[in-house]
Amino acid sequence: MIVTSTLTDPLILSMFKRFAKSAQGLVKIRRRTPEEDATIANVILATRQVFQRVTATSFSTQSEDRLAYFTTKVLPQILRNQQKHTLIFIPSYFDFVALRSVLLKLPEPIDFVSVTEYARTSEVSRGRARFLQGRKPLMLYTGRAHYFHRHFMKGVRHLVFLGLPEDPTFYSDHVNLLNEFGGNHDNGKQNDSIAAAASGGNVASCLALFTKYDAHALERVVGSSNSRHMLQGEKSTFLFTS
Repeated sequence: MIVTSTLTDPLILSMFKRFAKSAQGLVKIRRRTPEEDATIANVILATRQVFQRVTATSFSTQSEDRLAYFTTKVLPQILRNQQKHTLIFIPSYFDFVALRSVLLKLPEPIDFVSVTEYARTSEVSRGRARFLQGRKPLMLYTGRAHYFHRHFMKGVRHLVFLGLPEDPTFYSDHVNLLNEFGGNHDNGKQNDSIAAAASGGNVASCLALFTKYDAHALERVVGSSNSRHMLQGEKSTFLFTS
């Protein structure tokens, strides 16, 4: 049994370990990612990027744990600051459904738009325009929508990754989008960054949430050496500048 994949994925590794039965054992070969080849090296925008490690009780509950952290720590700051032009990149469609449900059940509803792989072209165009104009402060964007359509999102000042994308190029693609917005569509109102280590005002912000089960995706974004430190260190918040 031979399994090949462009990206190392824990589900593929688990499947291989479980079903690749052989009297001679099995062999796994994978490529390490040096820092100079990590996707974060492709970020050309001079911005502070915060990575927040979220405690996950198990592999099966990591999505719930990540969402709980977002709704209790990050979302209240967004609501309190009335923050606009915030794009939330969600790798999993199931996590998107869960987050959408949370936003719809808030005591004080928040306006947001959704761009998914199932949305009609007219819905996507209308939502992107309203987000750019600041009429809708939040945009939920799924990883599969970006994989199939590669939408070029304009008007992004603040970026939140609700989990790291499987394809590491998606990370740098979206962080570099922050440079496309000059801050002229927020009616003159500047808000503090959601990232604890990022400053407010015109400065763009980027926050990425990850768990220990995102080790392979994290390695592709920040490099093997950095990922080991971020997964095993006592600190849970890490700052990168480009």
